[in-house]
Amino acid sequence: MNESYPSAVSFDVSFDLSNNNDEPLKLVQYTYTVSVAGNIVYQGFAEAQQTLPRGSTTTTSIPIVVPRAFIEGQDTVAWHLSGKLDYLSHGALAETLFDSKIWKPSIPITAADSFDVPAVEFVLPLTVSTNEL
Repeated sequence: MNESYPSAVSFDVSFDLSNNNDEPLKLVQYTYTVSVAGNIVYQGFAEAQQTLPRGSTTTTSIPIVVPRAFIEGQDTVAWHLSGKLDYLSHGALAETLFDSKIWKPSIPITAADSFDVPAVEFVLPLTVSTNEL
């Protein structure tokens, strides 16, 4: 759990990504939705901003926000994430097709887990006063 506020909780979801191809893949953007009890509670975009070398595996993460309105009165909440990860294949032709939006390769992503609902953390407003002469 990253943050807990009166209006929402947020955390990061980690993924292991593998490239079994002979060429590196440039990871571009995640597009995803998060649901709780069948209700979509968050829709997100996250820039991937990394290149996955050929024959390698890496761990990456994306942020999730769950509004408290969907988790009130619960001790533990199960969530489900589904979406896609856009990537760019190696080569000038692949890059041209991607940039022109003719061909935009992607892979599906899914994740599911649960979390214990944290207590609300209150942040007191900062008061600043100035003295004018």
